[in-house]
Amino acid sequence: MRRARSLAVATLALGLLVALAASAGATSHHKNPPTPAKPTLIEQGHVTFWECPSKTTAVLIGVSTLTLHPGQALHINFIVRNEGTKACNYVAPYAGVAPGPTTSALQVGPCGSMGFEIENARHHDIWPGVATYNCPALGFAQLAPNGTALGSGSWSQTLPSGTGRVPVGHDTLVVGGHFSFPITIAAH
Repeated sequence: MRRARSLAVATLALGLLVALAASAGATSHHKNPPTPAKPTLIEQGHVTFWECPSKTTAVLIGVSTLTLHPGQALHINFIVRNEGTKACNYVAPYAGVAPGPTTSALQVGPCGSMGFEIENARHHDIWPGVATYNCPALGFAQLAPNGTALGSGSWSQTLPSGTGRVPVGHDTLVVGGHFSFPITIAAH
């Protein structure tokens, strides 16, 4: 099961990297003014990742969809790359072996290496909210120069209490406090 999950994350990461390379190589030779950007499934940028500085830390975020129908989960994946010449620390769950956090299965979510929130049109946090979470033991892991860290997570459109679905409407997914995606919660 873990191997299949690792393979799935690696395959998605490869797909995200290919998409990133394709979008970086695309240029326009037209002199027309640029058209407004359409929402995309991929966002990228340089941001601080725990103790890894924004100047040398590239982050790529990918989501599975921008419209969620009843029963559909939103899947979020991230890749962090240390473009610096020195290792830096980030938070990771303990793998259950000494000397500490060595697991490569990073998560995005309230207890993960990268957090995310769903905000409604009024910018109120509708998930995860102010709930208390019982997180696993976390500690620092090192991201080597030119090293990458991968992670994934999902959201099933539930309210923080887990008792029902969030209201239909237009919301915003905010990942890591820097990347935002318009999310539509569809009626059917």
